[in-house]
Amino acid sequence: MTELKLRDYQTEAIDAVFAAWSDGMQRPAIVLPTGAGKTVVFSQLVKEFFLRQSKRENAIGDMQGASRVIILVHRDELADQAIAKLRSIAPDLNVGKVKAKDDDTDADVMVCSVQTLATPSGRRIARVQGDQGIFGDVGLIITDECHHAAAASYQKVYAAFPDALQLGVTATMARGDGVGLGSVWEEVVFSRSLLWMISRGYLSDVKAVRIDVAGLDMGSVKTSRGDYQAGQLGEAMEAAGAEKVIARAYKEHAADRQGVVFTPTVATAEETAAALNMADIPSAAISGETPGPERRLIFEEFRTGQVQVLVNCMVLTEGFDAPWASCAVIARPTQSNSLYIQMVGRVLRPYPGKSDALVLDLVGASSNKLCTLIDLEPGAVMSLKPGELLADAVVREAEEANEVPRQGSIAFALKNKEISLFAASDKAWSRTQKGVMFIGCGDTTVFLWPGDGAWDVCTVTKGAPKWVRTQYTGLDVGSAMAWGEAVAEDYETFGVHKGAAWRKKKPSEKVVALAGRMGIPVEGLRAGEVSDAIDIVFKSQLFDRHVPR
Repeated sequence: MTELKLRDYQTEAIDAVFAAWSDGMQRPAIVLPTGAGKTVVFSQLVKEFFLRQSKRENAIGDMQGASRVIILVHRDELADQAIAKLRSIAPDLNVGKVKAKDDDTDADVMVCSVQTLATPSGRRIARVQGDQGIFGDVGLIITDECHHAAAASYQKVYAAFPDALQLGVTATMARGDGVGLGSVWEEVVFSRSLLWMISRGYLSDVKAVRIDVAGLDMGSVKTSRGDYQAGQLGEAMEAAGAEKVIARAYKEHAADRQGVVFTPTVATAEETAAALNMADIPSAAISGETPGPERRLIFEEFRTGQVQVLVNCMVLTEGFDAPWASCAVIARPTQSNSLYIQMVGRVLRPYPGKSDALVLDLVGASSNKLCTLIDLEPGAVMSLKPGELLADAVVREAEEANEVPRQGSIAFALKNKEISLFAASDKAWSRTQKGVMFIGCGDTTVFLWPGDGAWDVCTVTKGAPKWVRTQYTGLDVGSAMAWGEAVAEDYETFGVHKGAAWRKKKPSEKVVALAGRMGIPVEGLRAGEVSDAIDIVFKSQLFDRHVPR
């Protein structure tokens, strides 16, 4: 069976966690930016947890009392994403959901709503505890978005299974209310910074534009738990006519981009969506009050481009994946570093044809404490020029300080980065004229195709009557790329690596003649480069007429 090939840092993260457990640490944590594949990491770790457990039990001849796993999430979208990822990576495991009416307490891996487990009645958590004698003890608890873990609901779950190993996974270990997490997580055993991910092409570079809202007095808005009160902030923005400012700014700076707007209240979300629509920018508002079927329809229209902008009242800060979106409007000014990182992180995932991400930061009077782009990685840069890319600012400040970026430094990596996630891969990805990403594997081609709100990994073989969708469907672009590479690796008779020996050779006379008939210049090109050029022409003819507008 085809197996997902992890990125090097994802493997290192898993190894670091197992090493920490082996050293006696019960509660390690890992920190990876949004878009780095945190769900992939803990899903693969769960698979490895069961494999190691099986080997150990087989060695001692005792299969009784096998440990099971709880994955704690706090939102529906996160639960469904985790279940889908686990089932694709570890199909032999019984993965179930414990949330509201779902009660799969007999599963090997229980993806649990923390609100469901920690209800005041305690009935659900008592059932999970009681089922341990039948289905196996809870030996591992993984907390997704673990910066929430200091809350009483999480602590109630941890107290119910005091002997279980734990793992915390998050994009930021900071809480907006300033509550420390040192009492929950013993040590961050692995992390990668946002700039590190940008420098390797795993995330898009980002720039910001400050949008001043005349009449918005932030000094009059009360704060609570380290940030502005959402209700008062919304009233202040409505009074200042912020929705009209947003519409004008989007038309000026991001007219050709799909984007996400974050607002403090449902009312400001609806008013902003209306203003954008009046400015001929197709937009839709969603909030926690939006019914599920309507929300799914809006997401589908956003994916297909019928909706250009999603305006949301703080429901897309976590668990939302739309890599084609390249603009974030922070119409919910914040003093919370963690919240700002979550909002901006929604538009940092790479996507074919996406060169960077744009952040429009709304500010008003007395807004000097607001988070800005430099807070994505505190201390990395002192200031940003208007419209300057974050990576360029790092390189500029290093050069201004007469520091020549040395090989191995983040400044060097950023100066010499390849923006594209696909360009950073060691596989020979190519792109049709309309953006379909593919790997040529001789008579078979592996390619990525828009699926139901995400991406499907597909194949087509020469002479076959139609394309074939693999089992790897409904994925974000990074996961689809990884599975596409894994499928391509199955064609062992054909080198799919950029460094394959055949690619460096001189092209054959037959190939040169074919390129000539197609009008492709070949002078100075190696066999791989000529093959790619020919492939792009043929695959553009094959795929591009089916690409949705």
